[in-house]
Amino acid sequence: MKYNFLTIVFPVVALLLSCGGNQTEEKDVVADTTVVRDTIVQTVIQPVDTAAIIAAYEAEFAKTKSKNAKPVYKAKAKKQVTAYPETEIQSVAPAKDSADKAGYNYKADKNASYPGGRKAFEEYFYKNFEYPDQAIENNIQGTVYAEIFINEKGVVEKVEFPGHQLGHGLEEEARRVILAAKQVNPATKNGVPVKARYVLPITVMIRD
Repeated sequence: MKYNFLTIVFPVVALLLSCGGNQTEEKDVVADTTVVRDTIVQTVIQPVDTAAIIAAYEAEFAKTKSKNAKPVYKAKAKKQVTAYPETEIQSVAPAKDSADKAGYNYKADKNASYPGGRKAFEEYFYKNFEYPDQAIENNIQGTVYAEIFINEKGVVEKVEFPGHQLGHGLEEEARRVILAAKQVNPATKNGVPVKARYVLPITVMIRD
């Protein structure tokens, strides 16, 4: 009887130890397992509402447009043409931002100015602007809205044209003339020179 009991006990103990060993291995596997979840971030680009931008510029331009201006015409391609820079207006800006991400002020205490003043700038523009032949042939006229970016040293860094464009080379010619000015008196804020951006409406007209 004694030997029979041992014969039964040893297999049972071996079975229990075997089960315990398997459980330990399973726990180790679970503890060493890392679950990785990928998070996909989708960037949505909002379309630029060019119609709203131009509407805002036209509304501001209507307030500042000179009613007594007498543009000077010059002959080109058997036509009389002119390009007349109007009073600058503020760039369209977010509601709470006084400057953009690059540090260009939407509104300065004193705007940048051409050396010699407004009259000197008008003369410079008239002398250098060449009405594109393609625009004359297609009788393209109206208002070009040139957004000018000037740094704190008075250097014209770039010129952009937000919203609808007249095309036919008019924007390209306006950019060329403005960039050629190179150095102007910088805008100031709290008495200190600052980066600034503003829009210059340019009236372009043709007559026989």
